[in-house]
Amino acid sequence: MSKGTSSVCIGWPPVQPMPAAADRLYRRPSQLRTPRFMLNKGKMPSKQLGFNRVLDGLKKRQLLLDFHFDKAAEVYEPIRNIGVGAFGIVCEAVETTSNNKVAIKKISHASATPTLARRTLREIRVLRYIKHENIVSLRDIFRTPGALGIDVYLVMDLMEGSLHQVIYNENQPLEDELIAYFLYQLLRGLKYIHSAGIAHRDLKPSNLLVNSDCRLRIADFGMAKLASKGHFDEAEEHCFYMTQHVSTLPYRAPELLFVMPEHGTAVDMWAVGCILAEMLLKRELFPGRNVSGQIKILLNSLGKPSDKLLNQIRCEKTRRLIEHFHDACRREWEHVLFVPDRVVSESCLDLMSQLVALDADDRIDIHQAINHPFITSFDFYVPLESSCPFKVNKSASSMYLQIEDCKTACHYSTRHWKHRVEYSR
Repeated sequence: MSKGTSSVCIGWPPVQPMPAAADRLYRRPSQLRTPRFMLNKGKMPSKQLGFNRVLDGLKKRQLLLDFHFDKAAEVYEPIRNIGVGAFGIVCEAVETTSNNKVAIKKISHASATPTLARRTLREIRVLRYIKHENIVSLRDIFRTPGALGIDVYLVMDLMEGSLHQVIYNENQPLEDELIAYFLYQLLRGLKYIHSAGIAHRDLKPSNLLVNSDCRLRIADFGMAKLASKGHFDEAEEHCFYMTQHVSTLPYRAPELLFVMPEHGTAVDMWAVGCILAEMLLKRELFPGRNVSGQIKILLNSLGKPSDKLLNQIRCEKTRRLIEHFHDACRREWEHVLFVPDRVVSESCLDLMSQLVALDADDRIDIHQAINHPFITSFDFYVPLESSCPFKVNKSASSMYLQIEDCKTACHYSTRHWKHRVEYSR
């Protein structure tokens, strides 16, 4: 598919500058601020307790950001490691020419496997299109030779922490106004992503970066794809469902969980609802640890799916599993979101019920969510209708490329990245 590869490289839009100041109309209430200690400390769920131990082990094995920069990347000087994930490690660095601090994500052996090659290419391409103040910006790309292929480095905005750290800090509860402010920024960035025809598909608190001024940005677009129904490659999607549940299962929409081939931006709206609930509960709303357990938790909270939804599920194994829980009953949201010593507002309960619906057709879209009374009741809200000027089309999506074409396109993307994005915050 070398011919196809060249076609996807031609016609890409240029790197887009940040929106004009006119797009920055919303204001943060002066009393809202996330103390820095909330971004550095806090009790983590059991699966996160060994995070520092993992980092220490990686350091001992010299698997952390082992920078062997070529001359093109000598402008960056690494300072410290700040995160590790399934597909990359992140460090804080300083740009020596400007003395500005940045975050650098290293993707080792980016073209060694089909999964890594496609994921890397998706993230580069999406961030090339998307420039919005509630979305992390790709400032630069460079690569170095690796033992199993190229190592790709993505230079991005440096943020102080993640929403995950804020949620699980015990020192300060999240008040409704702060929750609504975080949610508004998430919806605002998501609205811009959806306007480009893209679904993020991996929204979770650890992928939402925040600063102590409460500014939030969406990160990690490695799972992003076209949002149009019927455009997903079923074989690849099935592999995605079966292999990525460890990190994303609690936020996975039913249409993904039930292995339904057609899905769109509604998968992100489900994740938004799960994140909203997590900010209220300080725990995951649906804490499943495997597919069958997750389905059981969903049905015990939301009840059995409708006959219409059941008829859309093609996987016989999934249908049998759902039918096994035939006596599942729906619980009221005031019971699902019960928190001692806290009264969840009616508007918040209403928003939750419209976001976390089993049937994607019953969920509200991004426009309805951003105009919901739970958001508009606070004085920081200003209606904005900014949209991405570009629509991602079929030729720009890495899922239509075979592995060799992904490798070629990934090499092309890093080699031809010459436009450095410079802007002030």
